[in-house]
Amino acid sequence: MAEAAPARRRIGRRPATDGVSTQERILEVAGQVFADHGFVAASLREIAEGADVTQALIIYYFGSKQRLFETLFKRRGLEVSRQRQELLDALLARADPPTARELVSAYLRPQFALRGADPGSRAFVRMQARLHHEPDALALRLRGEVYDHATRNYIAALERAVPGLNTANAHWRMMFAVGTYLYMLSGFDRLAELSDGRFNTEDTEEVVRRLTDFLVAGITAPGG
Repeated sequence: MAEAAPARRRIGRRPATDGVSTQERILEVAGQVFADHGFVAASLREIAEGADVTQALIIYYFGSKQRLFETLFKRRGLEVSRQRQELLDALLARADPPTARELVSAYLRPQFALRGADPGSRAFVRMQARLHHEPDALALRLRGEVYDHATRNYIAALERAVPGLNTANAHWRMMFAVGTYLYMLSGFDRLAELSDGRFNTEDTEEVVRRLTDFLVAGITAPGG
């Protein structure tokens, strides 16, 4: 009697472990690799080895390294934008109009909440900090698709909330705010070094409070 032919596995697939699906395992490992090296320097080989799958399986699920990167970035980034919009909608639904401080705080908090979340969220924070080193076309498109809608709504709300804030200043000052908070999220700030260890950015609540103070002062400053 002839022996039965062995069952074929799908392209390079290895069984999931610990209840985590293969796709989720790939995404978890890819997030750490992209956070460590950036999009350009990251390799599918390193991701495949870390996830215990073949490179062919990564291509099967995600199509390419760029699409894998975009999937990761959009999954976390769109959630940040959704939370921002929900907070803004709640402020605008009140009888009393929101203050500049309330708007700035609502804009910042979904991003800074990621600092104390799961490893995948913290990896996303580092991916985001590296985005300005990535190819311009990729970085600009991702920022636009993920963040522009909610950010434009916050700019409009700030223009209404701050007396005398014209459209030009509202846009300029929001861009300065975005650059400042991204730097503070990057993990590369030099506060401890410059203060000889007297101050640091480990306490997220303190970072958000002090950053909000600074940004509100800049956004509401006269002139411009």
